[in-house]
Amino acid sequence: MAYQRQSVALDLDTDVTHQCYLHTSRDEHLIGIIEFSKPSYVVKWGDLEYFRRRTDEFSVMPLPDCINAMIIDIRNVAAFLDNEVPIIPWRLIEEDCPIRLVVPQERLEHYAGFFEPTWLSSDIDTAIQELRGFMDMFVH
Repeated sequence: MAYQRQSVALDLDTDVTHQCYLHTSRDEHLIGIIEFSKPSYVVKWGDLEYFRRRTDEFSVMPLPDCINAMIIDIRNVAAFLDNEVPIIPWRLIEEDCPIRLVVPQERLEHYAGFFEPTWLSSDIDTAIQELRGFMDMFVH
């Protein structure tokens, strides 16, 4: 007897895209940088799930080791996000890994009301410099 099956896809209905980068500090700490883009202002469930999946996935990938810190760049996200958006990977929070959230300069005050203010930056190079300084200070 053949059982009925219905085909489904794991693709998400979203206009969010991302790019990933790695930066290695002088003491070989891996800093993961994930940059999101979202042209529309409306946030749907698929968008939220896309943010969650990509940051969680990136935080645990062996590159050759898992990343020790993460920079999440949302400067190209037109919609305003809040702390309900699952953008911070659970592993990084549980392991007290440093995190930086790069936001547009004009939205710094807005995001300071939702996210840890020490995590916020408006410049990617400043965020990298802060994480390098924090992680490498334990050795030098």
